[in-house]
Amino acid sequence: MAERNKDGDVLLKWEVSPDQEGSINIYSSQSDSDISAFTPIKTSNITDQVTVINPSSPDIREFYILKTTSAYSGIIADRIIEMSNIKNFRDLGGYFTRTDQQMKWGKIFRSGDLSSATLYDQERIRRLNIKTIIDFRSDKTAKRYPILVHPNIRKISLPITPMDNEKINEMMDDENLTRSDAIRDVQDSYIGIIENYKTEFAEMFNVLTDENNYPVLLTGSLGKDRVGLASFFILYALGIPQNVIIDDYLLSRQTIDVSKIAENVKTKPEYFQEAVTALMSVNVVYINYTIDYINQKYGSVDNYIEKELKLTSGKKILLRKYLLYNN
Repeated sequence: MAERNKDGDVLLKWEVSPDQEGSINIYSSQSDSDISAFTPIKTSNITDQVTVINPSSPDIREFYILKTTSAYSGIIADRIIEMSNIKNFRDLGGYFTRTDQQMKWGKIFRSGDLSSATLYDQERIRRLNIKTIIDFRSDKTAKRYPILVHPNIRKISLPITPMDNEKINEMMDDENLTRSDAIRDVQDSYIGIIENYKTEFAEMFNVLTDENNYPVLLTGSLGKDRVGLASFFILYALGIPQNVIIDDYLLSRQTIDVSKIAENVKTKPEYFQEAVTALMSVNVVYINYTIDYINQKYGSVDNYIEKELKLTSGKKILLRKYLLYNN
């Protein structure tokens, strides 16, 4: 895996199984489109399990490959992309399917609210070559807080009202709200999304099966619930293992500072603070509850995606063509 430290350096971490000794060779490129363009930059000991890379420029994204005599990492990049005023901005790529194909980096991104994007953020988005933004916020929220990005980027509104800022604020108006109430409210909201917004998710897949729309950015308020479910369906349709998809969903814990959000209610009773934290967080019980519901009602997540979201086998072939590297 790759992640940036506070100094802007890239930490590359690895585990080799079964355990072995020897050297690991590290290659880099500013493009992931041609494996032959990757050049060697460093050799480390396998047992080190981590090394620090100084990127050529803090604003230019680099891709890495790690190789031993018997193991190959696939293409590695930093998943979490630091922005100055956009929460939860990250790349959905890099995961491996059950048949060991890797999802392309830089094709689908996900994020929180873009309405307060700084000029620096807007320039970073431009450098990522994003062509299309799918906005899941309600019409009311989108009108009140318009997206700040380059005007040439196409914006598609697919409003999903549950878990929108307006709805969350309504929940927080109830000062008798407890943590268990909040968990139940989020679970009910997820089921409401599953049942009542099939058309929006189907249209999302229509966008994703047109190669001209890539790269695509999925955005919401915090980028954890509606964007989380959209990402779940995309990764599932590609054949990414369910446990990996859940880990990606839970990554919002790392990219959203709930303690800062909860500052506004620190004078409230402790039970209410815990409820707000539950509303603003991701929790494995939310996504597992949703998966169980889909499996019980529709037979499987695959059935739901194919029949309810209209992702036909032909569309799925296109999706995989655009989003998976050729082995």
